[in-house]
Formats: sequence, C-alpha cells, structure tokens
Amino acid sequence: MVKTKLSAKALNALIDEQTAEKVVGTNGLKHALEYINANFVTQDEFNYKPIAINSFTNNKNTQEMGTTITDVVLNWTLNKKAKTLTLDGTNVSATDTSKTLTGQNITTNKTFTLRAVDEKDASTTKTTAITFLNGVYWGAKAVPSTYDSTFVLTLTKGLQANKNKTFTATAGENEYLFYAVPARYGAVNFNVGGFDGGFTKVATIEFTNASGYTENYDIYKSDNANLGTQTVTCK
Repeated sequence: MVKTKLSAKALNALIDEQTAEKVVGTNGLKHALEYINANFVTQDEFNYKPIAINSFTNNKNTQEMGTTITDVVLNWTLNKKAKTLTLDGTNVSATDTSKTLTGQNITTNKTFTLRAVDEKDASTTKTTAITFLNGVYWGAKAVPSTYDSTFVLTLTKGLQANKNKTFTATAGENEYLFYAVPARYGAVNFNVGGFDGGFTKVATIEFTNASGYTENYDIYKSDNANLGTQTVTCK
C-alpha cells in the first residue's frame, strides 16, 4: 500500500510535538509511526469511492393491462466492480451486467431491486419497474351505429395513468371528435381552440382492450361535426 507523502508543515508539526515531549530513539520512531497512521491514509483509501449503480433498466417498462409478460431482460451499469450483487435478494455474479428472466407470469405492476456491495461493505440499491396501464383513445370518426369496443379500438391509443391529454385531430364532413377514457379516471373537461366545453359524454360501455382486459369506459363526442383540424386539451 502506498502512503501519501508528509508535507513540510506536517513534518514540522511532528518534530515540534516530539521535541515538546522529549521523545528520542526507538520511542521517537514508534511515536512518529503512530502519528502517521493516525493522520494519513493510503493512496487506495484516498482514491476510494463508494459503489454506485449508474443505471438499472428493463426492456418491458409500460405494458397494456391484460398483457402477460413471460420474459424480461434487466440491464445495469456500476461505477466499479462489486464484491457482491443481488437481484430481488438472490445472488448474481458480481461481474454480470444483465440478467434475462424467463418463464415469468407477470400480469400486474412489478418492481425489481438490484443491490450492490463493494470491498468496504458499502451498499447501494436501485429499482426498475414494469407498469401496466390502460389506454385513452382519441380521433375523428363518423357517429357509429353502436358505441362498443370495436368502435373505440378504431381510435388512436395512448397508455397513461390519468385522463389528461392534448391531441390534434381533423374532423371532416359528418365526422366528430371523440375521446374515450377509463371511467375510473373521472369526468373529463375539454378545451378546444382556447374555449372550454364543446364535448358531451355520449356513452359508458364495458370496453375490452386489444389485450383482453375489460373495464368501463366513458366516451365523449364533440358537439359539432366537420370541425377541421383542432387541438383538444382534456383534463
């Protein structure tokens, strides 16, 4: 182990202290070594940085409700080599930077936890999650004969956890603007071209998404047809 060099100031302090205590010979050397060990660190100790997990990700992230995840790839990077690594409490090789999980049956939100420990037993953890969401749907369409799942699935979909959305759509002749959301998100307020309102809830249906998940959806329709291109803010 390489020791850091004593500065002139530190040496003078050491000499002054030894002189004051009248320490000589073997005792003086012992005292000097004790002083050095107490006040100076090795080069390795000086350069030491606690372990950190720079990134920890998965390849699934956000999925539509009703989806079943069978395989997940987890990737991570560290700021240095770990002494030990655990994934959800199970040991993995300290040199690994990824893990593929197969034979899974994940249908609800799932969080993975990576823990790294370094040579000084300092530890750190980081998480990555798979989140299941249902979609909101929007677009311009003619009024259907029946408001049902088939109709909603013709609209543009975005997976999100709330009703807030800003979208742009073009309603041509005999077409209206539509917005469909899970009923549990609550009533939606609209603003079109800077003016509040302009939409009415026309149906609440039992909607089945493309992944087979069913829940109640509210469907909103613009009050007027043939609006051209409009930007709609939903809150």
